[in-house]
Amino acid sequence: MKKNFLLILLFTAVLFTACGPETIIDETELPAKEAKRLIILSEGSLNHNNASLAMYDFTAQKLDNKFFETANNRGLGDTANDMIKYGSKIYVVVNVSSTVEIVDAKTGKSLKQIPMKTADNKAKQPRNAAAYGGKVYVTSFDDTVTRIDTTSLAIDGSVQVGRDPEGICIKNNKIYVANSGGLDYSTGNFDYTVSVIDLHSFKEEKKIEVGKNPYQVFADSQGDVYVSTRDIYNSSDWTKIDVPASFKKINVSTGKVETIATISPNKFTIVNDKAYVLVNNYTKTIIAVYDCLNEKVVTNNLLSGDTEIAMPYSIAVDAFNEDVFVMDAIGDGSYGNIVCYDKNGKYKYKIKGVGLYPNNTLFLD
Repeated sequence: MKKNFLLILLFTAVLFTACGPETIIDETELPAKEAKRLIILSEGSLNHNNASLAMYDFTAQKLDNKFFETANNRGLGDTANDMIKYGSKIYVVVNVSSTVEIVDAKTGKSLKQIPMKTADNKAKQPRNAAAYGGKVYVTSFDDTVTRIDTTSLAIDGSVQVGRDPEGICIKNNKIYVANSGGLDYSTGNFDYTVSVIDLHSFKEEKKIEVGKNPYQVFADSQGDVYVSTRDIYNSSDWTKIDVPASFKKINVSTGKVETIATISPNKFTIVNDKAYVLVNNYTKTIIAVYDCLNEKVVTNNLLSGDTEIAMPYSIAVDAFNEDVFVMDAIGDGSYGNIVCYDKNGKYKYKIKGVGLYPNNTLFLD
């Protein structure tokens, strides 16, 4: 009897150890797999209701630029700003339509469209999304972060942050939100903070000052957070820049904000602890690469020679093979392209005619 009791205690200890919080791995932390498909989000033209989702098959080398439209017999909406994949679903943030479209990742079929409205039924104008622990978090221009449960596909919480929040990322049980204040651009009254929200209580803990007009936020594996700020133009002469874009690092251990002085970002992403930065340059396409762990610039320009890009609009990197994808908006009203380079910056191929103003991609197996 005593022996059996000890065995039960041992089994219980093993069970609790195996199921304890320290062993929980969220799917956002799983290693990358080789991609078979590329999902491409194009924001479309403002107020023209022509945002789109395209799908490119890597094996067949075939593009379906009406992936969502064909599956649903309707368009995606007006000005799609961001998308993420979590579980078997894609969450598309449609800014001007003020919706979050939840899509089956395999079929492109809409599972639910969530209206993003305030208590008095005004458009929240959602901007960007991040996911963790069975929840999707969406920033909106009503100065909030909205929480969506991924099982019920319903909104189950909201928290107030700074003005006109843009980028959002999640690391080490904290949510980081870039508060841009961008809707006050005409007066120059930009916000200059990143909100830090506790993931479990879903309450704002503090704001960190990073510089005016913060835009994107991403974290490295050590938990340090990187922030881009956007150019601030002269209110009297829009051809002049009063405050140039900057690239910042929040050292979460010390709380200090450091400026990475040699990089002026347009868009960036962090993959495998390297920041790939589409640099602000109006004469050619430049991609700087920053090693987050060793804290040094790997290269000031990954690309060499003819970049095959007319209007660089956004950037993505395949975590499996580190191929770099630059979204080219073209800029003349025609469908944009995606240009692929290998990890050394060598041109590989171009996917033509993906959609109007392509701004995001997902690599799916």
